[in-house]
Amino acid sequence: MERTISRELRRDATGFLGSLYNSLAGQAPAYSIAGGAALIMGSAYAAAPLAMLITLLGVLAIVYSIFVLARRYPHAASFYAYVTNTLNSKVGFFNGIVYTIFYSIVGVGSIAIAFAYLGTEGIYAIIGHPINPLLLLPIPIVLALIPAVLGIRPSIRTEMTLTSIEIAILLIFVILTFIVNADKLSLLPFSLQGTFATTPSGVLTAISGGLIFAITYFMGFEVSTQISEEVRNPRSSVPTSTLVATLLMGVLYILVTYAIIVNVGYSQSAIGNFVNEAEGMGPNPVYTLISHYLGEAGLILFAISVMLSVFGCYLATLNATARMLYGMARDGLLPSWLAETHPKYKSPHKALYLSTMIAIITIVLAYMASYMSGYYRPIELTYNAMEYAYAIDSLYYVLSLLIIAAGAIKITAWSGKTAIAIGAALLAITFYYSITTTMYLYILLASIALIVITEALILPRISRIKITICPYC
Repeated sequence: MERTISRELRRDATGFLGSLYNSLAGQAPAYSIAGGAALIMGSAYAAAPLAMLITLLGVLAIVYSIFVLARRYPHAASFYAYVTNTLNSKVGFFNGIVYTIFYSIVGVGSIAIAFAYLGTEGIYAIIGHPINPLLLLPIPIVLALIPAVLGIRPSIRTEMTLTSIEIAILLIFVILTFIVNADKLSLLPFSLQGTFATTPSGVLTAISGGLIFAITYFMGFEVSTQISEEVRNPRSSVPTSTLVATLLMGVLYILVTYAIIVNVGYSQSAIGNFVNEAEGMGPNPVYTLISHYLGEAGLILFAISVMLSVFGCYLATLNATARMLYGMARDGLLPSWLAETHPKYKSPHKALYLSTMIAIITIVLAYMASYMSGYYRPIELTYNAMEYAYAIDSLYYVLSLLIIAAGAIKITAWSGKTAIAIGAALLAITFYYSITTTMYLYILLASIALIVITEALILPRISRIKITICPYC
């Protein structure tokens, strides 16, 4: 008897709340704070909360473009479908590959490396000495496949639990900071004076540098668009939950960044010491601040929550990646077996396996690049491998969002076009600084050439696609 091949995702598997938490998990608040606070402060100094506020306003303009497109075109391969339906299928395929292969799969790899590095930092903060981060590297790669293959429901439940814990800890830290330091609160962090720059160009450089790092906090806000076909009422639930999740995270990031500044001190030297400590190979100073308020138990809980945050981000990104492959394969642009779903769990299991395999390759390449750069000790090797993967990851993410913004501008009214253009300008600044390193520019140009060649090989299949839709949304 011929075996029936399943090709549908599980319909109505989750709702607005599940979509909201998926987006929250994609942004990974504890992961972002522990890994990025010093980067923003290293550029914007005491004005880091101001840089975060400006970033939130710019990101919300880009989220608006996702909001408009998600309402019109619910689709598992969202970043491919949005551009195909607003611009054309060639640009849609280009953006699908940019997002899926060069951002999302590389992103899965970079998150796994981050899990190893931040996990080592957390253990260092608790027990006083580091372990080999390579021991932690396989954990997310292996364990995340279990809920991912079991379907979006187990994935969402996992993300809800993990994300709630990390948000609760960060909020407790903020509240205690405000109570204990009520007499030290100041508006300096929301002023240009907080940059300590003495010239207009210096102020601009400080704030721009802060923006570049602050925008990475929001990476992953869009992952709920890839589960659109599994969400109840996707045309309303997905765009609204994505907007709300980004706004909530933005407010949380501003509050936590401000709380860190209050604890560290408003002087340039105090912030410089914090940044230097974070860049060293010792315990992350964010852990020290947490332990000051929550004690040893709170330190342990926060260290665990950072690892859980990275794991939740890994899971959300893996699910998004697999659904991008699934949706493009369903349209005949990738091998047909990638469009198959598990007969029982209705997950794109083969796309999940392929995403994991390619992510492992990117991890190996990142470690090789780190080793060839002269880093040999496990912690330094892992830290720099994370930096290389993250730099490539964010470069393609910004490029993909710029293409999305171009598609959204085409179908929005003038007020919407203006808002999206402002967000695109912010992204353009980030993109420019991302390619100032010659190596990254060459990688970008080589990847573009590769995608164009691939398009030429499958041009007939691309050309016949005028619009792509979810078959049952």
